[in-house]
Amino acid sequence: MLAIYFALVDNLKNINRIIGKHRKRRIVVAVRSDSKSTVEQLLGLAQIRDSLMRKISSAIAKLLAKARYTIIFDNLERSRNIAGILIERERRKERERMMDGLQVAPLCITT
Repeated sequence: MLAIYFALVDNLKNINRIIGKHRKRRIVVAVRSDSKSTVEQLLGLAQIRDSLMRKISSAIAKLLAKARYTIIFDNLERSRNIAGILIERERRKERERMMDGLQVAPLCITT
Protein backbone atom coordinates (compact mmCIF):
# COMPACT_ATOMS: atom_id res chain seq x y z
CA MET A 1 0.00 0.00 0.00
CA LEU A 2 2.91 2.29 0.73
CA ALA A 3 4.22 1.70 -2.80
CA ILE A 4 0.87 2.85 -4.21
CA TYR A 5 0.95 5.98 -2.06
CA PHE A 6 4.45 6.91 -3.24
CA ALA A 7 3.61 6.08 -6.86
CA LEU A 8 0.68 8.51 -6.69
CA VAL A 9 2.64 11.23 -4.90
CA ASP A 10 5.67 10.90 -7.21
CA ASN A 11 3.53 11.06 -10.34
CA LEU A 12 1.05 13.80 -9.38
CA LYS A 13 3.02 16.48 -11.22
CA ASN A 14 3.07 14.42 -14.43
CA ILE A 15 -0.59 13.48 -14.12
CA ASN A 16 -1.60 17.12 -13.58
CA ARG A 17 0.51 18.17 -16.59
CA ILE A 18 -1.29 15.62 -18.77
CA ILE A 19 -4.67 16.77 -17.45
CA GLY A 20 -3.78 20.36 -18.31
CA LYS A 21 -3.35 19.34 -21.94
CA HIS A 22 -6.63 17.42 -22.08
CA ARG A 23 -9.02 19.56 -20.06
CA LYS A 24 -12.14 18.49 -21.91
CA ARG A 25 -11.40 14.79 -21.65
CA ARG A 26 -12.12 12.60 -18.67
CA ILE A 27 -8.83 11.23 -17.39
CA VAL A 28 -8.69 7.84 -15.70
CA VAL A 29 -5.55 6.67 -13.93
CA ALA A 30 -5.33 2.91 -13.44
CA VAL A 31 -3.23 1.73 -10.51
CA ARG A 32 -2.37 -1.96 -10.72
CA SER A 33 -1.05 -4.03 -7.86
CA ASP A 34 -0.36 -7.72 -7.46
CA SER A 35 -1.55 -7.45 -3.86
CA LYS A 36 -5.19 -8.48 -3.95
CA SER A 37 -5.70 -7.57 -0.29
CA THR A 38 -4.32 -4.04 -0.83
CA VAL A 39 -6.61 -3.44 -3.80
CA GLU A 40 -9.62 -4.76 -1.86
CA GLN A 41 -8.75 -2.54 1.11
CA LEU A 42 -8.44 0.56 -1.08
CA LEU A 43 -11.74 -0.24 -2.76
CA GLY A 44 -13.40 -0.62 0.64
CA LEU A 45 -14.13 -4.31 0.09
CA ALA A 46 -11.87 -5.48 2.91
CA GLN A 47 -11.26 -4.17 6.39
CA ILE A 48 -7.90 -2.62 7.27
CA ARG A 49 -6.83 -3.93 10.67
CA ASP A 50 -3.32 -2.52 10.95
CA SER A 51 -3.18 1.07 12.22
CA LEU A 52 -0.23 2.02 10.00
CA MET A 53 -2.04 0.68 6.93
CA ARG A 54 -5.12 2.69 7.94
CA LYS A 55 -2.99 5.84 8.03
CA ILE A 56 -1.53 5.11 4.60
CA SER A 57 -5.01 4.37 3.24
CA SER A 58 -6.25 7.64 4.71
CA ALA A 59 -3.40 9.53 3.02
CA ILE A 60 -4.31 7.90 -0.30
CA ALA A 61 -7.96 8.87 0.24
CA LYS A 62 -6.88 12.50 0.78
CA LEU A 63 -4.96 12.42 -2.49
CA LEU A 64 -8.02 11.00 -4.26
CA ALA A 65 -10.26 13.70 -2.79
CA LYS A 66 -8.03 16.42 -4.27
CA ALA A 67 -7.70 14.71 -7.64
CA ARG A 68 -9.30 16.18 -10.74
CA TYR A 69 -9.26 12.77 -12.34
CA THR A 70 -10.56 9.28 -11.64
CA ILE A 71 -8.26 6.69 -10.11
CA ILE A 72 -9.17 3.03 -10.34
CA PHE A 73 -7.42 0.24 -8.51
CA ASP A 74 -6.95 -3.09 -10.22
CA ASN A 75 -5.46 -6.38 -9.10
CA LEU A 76 -2.89 -7.88 -11.44
CA GLU A 77 -2.15 -11.52 -10.68
CA ARG A 78 1.48 -12.02 -9.76
CA SER A 79 1.80 -14.68 -12.47
CA ARG A 80 0.99 -11.94 -15.04
CA ASN A 81 3.16 -9.30 -13.37
CA ILE A 82 6.68 -9.17 -14.80
CA ALA A 83 8.11 -7.72 -11.56
CA GLY A 84 6.34 -10.46 -9.58
CA ILE A 85 7.73 -13.15 -11.88
CA LEU A 86 11.26 -11.79 -11.40
CA ILE A 87 10.83 -11.65 -7.62
CA GLU A 88 9.57 -15.25 -7.52
CA ARG A 89 12.46 -16.38 -9.73
CA GLU A 90 14.99 -14.74 -7.37
CA ARG A 91 13.34 -16.31 -4.31
CA ARG A 92 13.47 -19.73 -5.98
CA LYS A 93 17.17 -19.28 -6.80
CA GLU A 94 17.89 -18.20 -3.22
CA ARG A 95 16.12 -21.29 -1.83
CA GLU A 96 18.11 -23.50 -4.21
CA ARG A 97 21.38 -21.86 -3.09
CA MET A 98 20.44 -22.43 0.54
CA MET A 99 19.62 -26.08 -0.14
CA ASP A 100 22.90 -26.56 -2.03
CA GLY A 101 24.80 -25.12 0.93
CA LEU A 102 23.28 -27.56 3.40
CA GLN A 103 25.30 -30.63 4.20
CA VAL A 104 23.11 -33.58 4.91
CA ALA A 105 24.50 -36.43 6.94
CA PRO A 106 23.66 -39.87 5.59
CA LEU A 107 20.87 -41.57 7.45
CA CYS A 108 21.67 -45.02 8.78
CA ILE A 109 18.95 -47.13 10.30
CA THR A 110 19.81 -50.36 12.01
CA THR A 111 17.37 -52.91 13.31
